[in-house]
Amino acid sequence: MSIFKRSPTTKDPRLSSIFDVTLATVKRNLITDWQYKSDIVIQFLWTVTNLVAYGFLGLSVGQGTGDFAPNYSFSLFLLSSSAFWTLFTGNYEETAFCLREEAARGTMGYLVTNNVDTLGIMVGRYLSSSIKFLAIFLVTTIPTFALIKGAAGNLLPHTAREFFMLLPLVFFSYLFMMSISVIMGSISLLVKQTTTIVRIMLYLIRIVGGYFFMIESFAAYGGLWWLPVVFVALPIVSGQYAFRKYLIEHDTTVRFPDMQVINDHRVKNGFAPLSFTGLNYGYMLLINFVVSCLFLLGAFLIAKILTQVARRRGTIEFY
Repeated sequence: MSIFKRSPTTKDPRLSSIFDVTLATVKRNLITDWQYKSDIVIQFLWTVTNLVAYGFLGLSVGQGTGDFAPNYSFSLFLLSSSAFWTLFTGNYEETAFCLREEAARGTMGYLVTNNVDTLGIMVGRYLSSSIKFLAIFLVTTIPTFALIKGAAGNLLPHTAREFFMLLPLVFFSYLFMMSISVIMGSISLLVKQTTTIVRIMLYLIRIVGGYFFMIESFAAYGGLWWLPVVFVALPIVSGQYAFRKYLIEHDTTVRFPDMQVINDHRVKNGFAPLSFTGLNYGYMLLINFVVSCLFLLGAFLIAKILTQVARRRGTIEFY
């Protein structure tokens, strides 16, 4: 019996409620994922591969000496990036491709005829995938990080306060990536070959977010010192920044971004130092909340509009 049926003997109700669709989709995806345990193993191995690759790359580079190099091993920098993105990469990709997969499985027609909301399908996919990748994160990241960090210092901060200060920023990052996932998934209703677009968007966000280098590096030219301040206003960027500060430097109370690094570069290259010292935690939390709400609203509207367009064209279930 389909999980979208409330009773095997009564007529199927039309699932117009996004909430009902989301809950049903979460259950359905968890059941489906469990049937394909090999995919979970592959995702686990892919995560471990990334952690090992970036860890040893960092070990080979060591501690940088450039203006925007971290003052600790580059392996820790890259590992913190890989760890943070373990929470978002898989759910982003699975959500962005989920409508296309429904069509490939031949289930899109059934969902459409039962008036199942595409937004609910995508949000359900994101939530169900998050459970899987959270488990992978817990099993792989902490042990790997502890192995690389070794005797360099304590693995986790000393106080619970820092942990609970980090959680809201990670949560807003989660909401932000859900909105991006829904937007990219909605585009697939009209543009059928979205694999490249989805992956380009992921790498652009990673670059802006400080995955490969410190976001302060965008201030390499004196006149662009404000660029890291703009980028860090995005929840995924400030989340990555705080996560790294938490896991490596044991401090989530710092200002965003590190204006001291930017000022040191400015002075070294003949520019006047700035009086601006960065955004404090309270402002960062407020900005994250506002930006997350705006992106979620945008994702909702885009999903609704593109679904209506696809329905009018009669192409919503054809790939």
